[in-house]
Amino acid sequence: MEMRFRTLWLMSMALLGSIQLLSAAPANFQFREPARRSYELTPQIAAQGETDPLWLAATESGKKPRRVLFSHRLVLQLRSGAELLPLLKRHQLVIDRLVGDDLLIVVALDAFTAAKTANDLAGHVDVAACYPIMRKELELDNAYAPRPDDYYFKLQAYHEFRDGDGKAVGADINIRAAWPHTTGEGVTLAVADSGVQLTHPDIVNQQAAGEHHNFATDLDTGTPGALTASWVHGTSVAGLAVAEGNNAIGMIGTAPGAKVASWVIFDNALLRVGEDKLMDLYPRHSETVWVQNHSWSKGNRDDLVAPGLLEEVGIADAIENGRSGKGVVMVRSGGNYRTNGRNVSEDLYVADPRFIAVAAVNNSGRATSYSSPGAPLLVSAPGGEITFGPFMFTLDFLGADGATSFPIWLPGEQAQTMDLWNYRYDFNPFAGTSASAPLVSGVCALMLSANPNLTYRDVQHILALSARHLDTTDPDLRVNGAGFTLSHNQGFGVVDAGQAVQLAKGWINRPAAVWRTNTAIVNLTIPDDGYRVVISGTTLPSVLGYVTNLSSLGPHADESTLALPVVDVGLATSPIAQDLKGKVALIERGGADFSVKIGNAAAAGAAFAIVFNYVSGTGACPGGDQLCTLGGTDFTSIPAVFIGNTQGAAIKSRLSQQIETRAQLQMTSATVPFQITEALLLEHVGARIKTDHPLRGDLRITLVSPKGTRSILQRYNADVTPGPVDWTYFTTHHFHESSVGQWRIEITDEAQDATGSVIEASLVLQGVPITDSDTDGLDDAWENLQFTSLAQAPGDDPDTDGYSNAREQLMHTDPLVAEIPFRVDPAIWNPRLVRLSWPGVAGVSYEVRSGQNVTDLNSITTVPGVFPETVWFTTRTNLQHEFFQVRRLP
Repeated sequence: MEMRFRTLWLMSMALLGSIQLLSAAPANFQFREPARRSYELTPQIAAQGETDPLWLAATESGKKPRRVLFSHRLVLQLRSGAELLPLLKRHQLVIDRLVGDDLLIVVALDAFTAAKTANDLAGHVDVAACYPIMRKELELDNAYAPRPDDYYFKLQAYHEFRDGDGKAVGADINIRAAWPHTTGEGVTLAVADSGVQLTHPDIVNQQAAGEHHNFATDLDTGTPGALTASWVHGTSVAGLAVAEGNNAIGMIGTAPGAKVASWVIFDNALLRVGEDKLMDLYPRHSETVWVQNHSWSKGNRDDLVAPGLLEEVGIADAIENGRSGKGVVMVRSGGNYRTNGRNVSEDLYVADPRFIAVAAVNNSGRATSYSSPGAPLLVSAPGGEITFGPFMFTLDFLGADGATSFPIWLPGEQAQTMDLWNYRYDFNPFAGTSASAPLVSGVCALMLSANPNLTYRDVQHILALSARHLDTTDPDLRVNGAGFTLSHNQGFGVVDAGQAVQLAKGWINRPAAVWRTNTAIVNLTIPDDGYRVVISGTTLPSVLGYVTNLSSLGPHADESTLALPVVDVGLATSPIAQDLKGKVALIERGGADFSVKIGNAAAAGAAFAIVFNYVSGTGACPGGDQLCTLGGTDFTSIPAVFIGNTQGAAIKSRLSQQIETRAQLQMTSATVPFQITEALLLEHVGARIKTDHPLRGDLRITLVSPKGTRSILQRYNADVTPGPVDWTYFTTHHFHESSVGQWRIEITDEAQDATGSVIEASLVLQGVPITDSDTDGLDDAWENLQFTSLAQAPGDDPDTDGYSNAREQLMHTDPLVAEIPFRVDPAIWNPRLVRLSWPGVAGVSYEVRSGQNVTDLNSITTVPGVFPETVWFTTRTNLQHEFFQVRRLP
C-alpha cells in the first residue's frame, strides 16, 4: 500500500500540565453526552467560580479518574420538535455555531456557568445531549502507559532506559508499551527457586492463594529456608517478574497484574531436591499456573547434563496436558559461564526445545561478559553487567536480612529512601541470566493475559518475531534462510514487551507440529587435528611443517580460507596504518589485550590474525610454545588463532628477510549428509551424535541447513570425558526455514593425538508440514493466493511495511497490504515530555510538521525510521501548536 502521503493528526492538550485541583471535598456534576457521565468539582470552585472564566478544571469520575478542562462553550442537541429559543433565553445562552439540524454550539457567560447549565439541562425532556466542550487527558494516555508512581522506577533501567530528553541510551524491554493493554491479570507465574519473602510490601498483595509449595519439606509454604543472603535469590527473581506496581513504594515488576506462586526447590543445605520432586513440580497445578520461571542451570561444569528419566515424565506432562493441552510456558536462564568456556548446548535443562532459553545483555545491548552462548538460545533480556553495571534493581529481604545488612539511601534523598535496604542495586548487586529470565517470564505472563489461547509454541514464535538485536556490531549476527537475524549470543535478540503483547492479541494459533528423525549409522573417522594453520612458501623450515593452534573465542573459519600473504604487524597495540586487505596479520603477544590487537588488525582489513606467544612470561599461561586461550575475544570481528613462540618466531624471521610467506586456516572435518524431501516449516532442529572419541572437548560440531545457515552446536572446550557418547544438540537458528534439501553435520577434531569416530548421527526436525515446491519456506498455496506465483522470497517485503513475507505468513496478514494503521500514538511520557510514536520502517525517514492551522503546517524535524515503531519526543510546553502531522518521505 502506498503510504507516502497519508498524514497523522494530534490535537494539542497544552493546558493539562498546569491543572491544579483544589483539595476540598468534591461536588458532582452530571452531563448528557448523550450517555450520562459524571465529573467532580470542589466546593470552593462551586462557590467562587474558576479564576480563568473560559476554562474550568475538573476530574472525570470512574475507576480511572481523568483530569479535564471545561470550556464556556456547550454542545447542545435537541430532540426532534423541541423549541430552541425558550431554552436559550431561560439559561442565558448565545448561539455560537449551527452544526446541523438540532445540533449547535452555544456560549455561556463563563466555564462554571456552562458546567452548571449542562448539569441542569441533562434531565430536560427536550434535550438529547448537553455538555461543555472539553479538553481531556484521555487522548495522551492510551498508547504508552503512564509512568508508574513506584518510587524506584527511575532505577529500573531494564524497563525503560532513556535520558531526561527521552533519548534511548541503553537496552530495555519496552515495557510501558505493553501495560496499556495488560499488566498480566489472570495469570499465575511460579518462581521455582529458593523461596520468596511473601511479607515484602511489593509482594504481599501478589500472592496466588493456595499455590505455594516447598518441595523439600512437602509443605504448602513458599518462604525461604532462612533470611540470609544465600536464600534471597528467589525473592530477587520474583520482584523482577511480578512486584506490585503503582503502590507509591519500591519497584514494579514486568507483569504487576499477575500473581506469584513460590516453589521452593532447595533443602536447608541449599541442595536442589531430587528428580522425583522435580517430576511433581513441572505439572503442578498446570491448569492455574501458566508460566514457570527457572533461574537455575547445571552450573560451572565441563560435562553434559540432562534432566533425569523421572523429570522427563513431569516435563512431558506439563507440556502435553498443562493449560488444557496448550502447555505450560517454562522459561530458563541460559547460564553465567561464558568466561569458563561453557555453552548452553551442554545443558538440556536449558536447551530442551520445550523451554525458552534466555541470555543476558548489558546496558549497550551486547551479551554480558558472563552470559553463556549457544544455538538453543531463543531470546535475551537485560541482566546487569557484573563489571560496570547498571545492575538490576529488585527485591531484597526486609531490613538487615538478605543481601544488605545496613541502611542505605540515594544521595540527596535520605529521607525518602531509607527503605532502599529492602531492595538490591549497586550496593548489593543482582546480575545474571537469573535476572534476565524473570523479565521474559513476565512478558510471557503479559502475552497470556492478552490472549489465554496461546500455546507454549505460540509464545515462542511471538517472542522470536517481536525481539530485536540492539548490538548490531556482534560479529556472530547471521541472517538465516527465512530472513531472520540470529546470533549464538542472544538468539533472536532482546525481547520487546510492547510488540510481543500486540502480536499476542491478534495471534492465530500455529498448526500442530510434527517431529521427524533421520538417522545414519556411519562409523566415520574424525580426522585428527582438523583445524590447523598451514604455512606455504619456499624453503620452509621443519618447525613450520605442522603448526598447531588454539582458536579465538570469536569468529571461526568453518571452511578453509584462502592461502594469503602474511604481514608482520608487531605487537599491534595501536592502530595499523598498513592496508591489510586480503592479508594475514602476524601479531606477537604482549602489550595489550588480545581483543585490542586483533581489533586493530581487523580495522586495517586483515582476513584473519595469527597471534604467537612471547618467549617467556608469568601467569596462568606462560611463554614459549604453551598454547593459550585468547581470552576476551568473543566479539572480535575476524578469525584468530594462537600459536607457539617457535613457530611464530620462524614466520617473523622469514618476513624480516622478505621471503614470501602465506598462511591458510585449514578445516578438515567428518561430514554426515542428510537429504530431506518432506517439506516442514521448521521450528527447533536437533542433531543427535554418538561418537567413541576419548576427549569430547576436542570436538567442534556444527549443523548446516540447505540454505547455508550454520548452527554451532559444540565448540572446543575443557571437557576431558569421552564423547559425545550419545547427546542431542538443539538449535533455534533454522526457525521458519524449509526443511527440504541437503543438511550436513560437520565434526572437527581441533587438537592433536586423541582420535575417534562418529558412530551414528541423527537429524531431528520439528516443524509444521507445508507444500513447498520451491523450498523457500513459504507455503505454495499461501504464496499463490497472495502473489499468484512462487516468485517471492521469504525476506521480501512487497508492501514495504517492515514485515517480511515470512513474518506475514506466520501472522496471517496480507503481504500486499500494510495492516497496521499508519497513525500517531501520543502519550504523556513524563511531566515535561510527550512521546509520539508511529509504525516505522528501517531505512525510511519521516517528517514531523506542526502549526496552529491545519492547512499551514511547518516542517520541524526529520526522524529516521525504526522498525517496528518509530518514536519522537517533544516538550509539553511546545504543544502551543494545535496540530502535529507525520508523513513518510519518498
